[in-house]
Amino acid sequence: MRMSAKSVRVLLALSISATALAATQAHAEAAAPAAADEEQADSGTSSGLEAIVVTARKRVENLQDVSSSISALGASDLAKRFDSDVRDFANSSPNVLIDDTQQGPGGVAAIYIRGIGVADVEKSVDPAVGVVIDDVYLGQSSGSLLKAIDVDRVEVLRGPQGTLFGRNATGGVINLARSKPTQELTGKVRGTYSSFQTYDLQGVVSFGLAENVALKVSGAYNTSDGYIFNRTQNQPGQKSDFRAIGAQLLLTPSEGLEISLSYDHQLTRQDPPQLQAITKPTDLFCAGFGYCSPKPGVPISGDRYVSVGDAPVDKSARFKLDMGIGKINYDLGGDYEVQYILGYLKTNESINQDFDSTPETLYHTDRPARWRQITNEVRLIKGGSGPLTFVLGGYLWDSRYTINLKNYIGFAGAPLLTSAQTVTQTTKSYAAYFEGDYKFTDQLKLTLGGRYTHDRKTSIVNDGTIFIYGTLEEKNPILVLPPSLANGNIVMAKPVKASWSEFTPKVSLSYNWTDDVMTYALWSRGYRAGGFNGRPSTLSAATAPYNPETLDNFELGFKSQFLDNRVRLNGAVYLMKYKDMQQDLDVPAPGTSTGRENRTINASEAELKGVELDLTAQVTDGLTIGGNLGYLDAKYKNFVGDIYSTGTPVDATFLRIRRAPKWTWDIRASYEHEVGPGTLMLNAELHHIGPHEITFLNNPNLRNGSQNMLDASISYKINNTMISVFGKNMLDEDGWTIGYDVQNVWSYAAPRAPRAWGVAITQTF
Repeated sequence: MRMSAKSVRVLLALSISATALAATQAHAEAAAPAAADEEQADSGTSSGLEAIVVTARKRVENLQDVSSSISALGASDLAKRFDSDVRDFANSSPNVLIDDTQQGPGGVAAIYIRGIGVADVEKSVDPAVGVVIDDVYLGQSSGSLLKAIDVDRVEVLRGPQGTLFGRNATGGVINLARSKPTQELTGKVRGTYSSFQTYDLQGVVSFGLAENVALKVSGAYNTSDGYIFNRTQNQPGQKSDFRAIGAQLLLTPSEGLEISLSYDHQLTRQDPPQLQAITKPTDLFCAGFGYCSPKPGVPISGDRYVSVGDAPVDKSARFKLDMGIGKINYDLGGDYEVQYILGYLKTNESINQDFDSTPETLYHTDRPARWRQITNEVRLIKGGSGPLTFVLGGYLWDSRYTINLKNYIGFAGAPLLTSAQTVTQTTKSYAAYFEGDYKFTDQLKLTLGGRYTHDRKTSIVNDGTIFIYGTLEEKNPILVLPPSLANGNIVMAKPVKASWSEFTPKVSLSYNWTDDVMTYALWSRGYRAGGFNGRPSTLSAATAPYNPETLDNFELGFKSQFLDNRVRLNGAVYLMKYKDMQQDLDVPAPGTSTGRENRTINASEAELKGVELDLTAQVTDGLTIGGNLGYLDAKYKNFVGDIYSTGTPVDATFLRIRRAPKWTWDIRASYEHEVGPGTLMLNAELHHIGPHEITFLNNPNLRNGSQNMLDASISYKINNTMISVFGKNMLDEDGWTIGYDVQNVWSYAAPRAPRAWGVAITQTF
């Protein structure tokens, strides 16, 4: 097998790191007093790996007792990392890719698990992977790249989670939990300076207000010049400011009753993300305007980190988030508990973005959008050690969003054409669910679950007046076309409606061969709701709904711990079958202002199968190593569509599924040793993502090769003060995080953040 120069460098870096860790460990062990070794041998005790508690099934359980594929990071693991947001948590789990699509403010998440996900900015497109924080599901991609502020636990649930998390968790769920307020005074403050003039300050403090009342307050501030330079504007082109404040009140008025109220406010001010134009010789932007890529895969600027867009870089993009969560937990006695969760989320965003990424105004958009969701959930939980445990619940969802889109088009013949469109969509959904375990014996356990979901959506689309100008200024138009006169414009007097219902079952059987070894077999179904197109150019695309998609997952897995609980090894093999898989197609729309539109269709079946392994080992009391491995074989099985926009459907099963690399793996090591008055801590992690497509049509100019991201840190802690030096993406990978084709016109993309170094000071109390 031939190896690339980059692979050789990666292996060399790993070898050096491993050698250094081994040498350090050997020195530490040689220096340890012999008496301590004898004492440990005599006692026969071992600290072993810390048990990981998860709430993946909406009840508190040990990770090793859950018969499904879950990876998790606890508070002690997170304290050693320098994660910025949800993207950094992806490394902890196999077959997971998380990127920022750079298509809007506040971070627009492209989250894929086992090759299943969504990379679209429109809020009409439901996520395929759920992001949940403190038991509240976030229903849009914008804002789902949650900052790593006061995160106490991260759980990555792989495979469809239709029973407990409902619709739009087809690929899985990323479940985040924050710490609870405490009566005693506790807190943490971290200040960080890193590359690109990045300053970050985070803090959280918790204390008691009265005997049964505790309060937690958190805050964060981040400012950065970003890693993209705008050559046209001759200044950094990705500057941002982020600030957040939050509070949580915990009341325990009586024994068994707990009431929690929390509120979070976040505001991001940033330059519109700087995309990169990539063109083929036959694309309009190259053949007609002279903006040509110097060679395949290279942006027109010649450098992935240099932009030539002409939009202002003045922090004019805004993303504001307000979130409130209320919880009531009441212990009924006899192992029964009832919970109620109220969630409220509101976002408001505005951005004028240069999508053409050229020194001219060829295609810009102004996209102010508003989103509001309200969720209500009630659960009855039976725990205890009896043969039957379960969770029974009901769920209500209500959301509404509006976007007032304005297009600035300079490639349609006139110097400037502007068109406007307003889209408002609502969703109401209710569900009832059950999942229970029954132990026939101490070894044999059956899990049965099911969820019934009913969704109702509405959509109304209205195009505005089209203005055509003789110059690039928006004044003195030479032609005005009101919606009623413009050919192809959409005028709707009332919204269209559609509804769907789905039952998503789950069955698993697990057997504990010993106290530390369990195997399981699982069948589960996921469901992603149908809907209406969010950026149509024709009336048919605006009014015709697309149907839901379903996914059946068949899985065999095991959970194990051995060597006196010093080694934890979990794994699974799976086969997932897609039905009515939703696909987004860019198609011609003759006679409309843009000449194109994006449609979602139910055109394909797919089969995804693979293997996952997750390992953690405590080599010594100071040295812990770990890693994971994911293999994925993802293929379309039945897909006929007009993928080339010729009007003739073709067999499209030859296409490779987006963001589905065949191999992903991760290797990490953590070492701690007492040095002088404090503790020295070394951490290193290498994450590998195999070659994969990021565009629907597998554009070779936007194809990602193998990527290897190496992060490392050195910390020294004295009492409650820790000083750290860290590096992220130390091998300087520059793969694309987003790629989009506008067929025969141009393509755009955005690169991964380059190598960065930083220093941090953390104070706990």
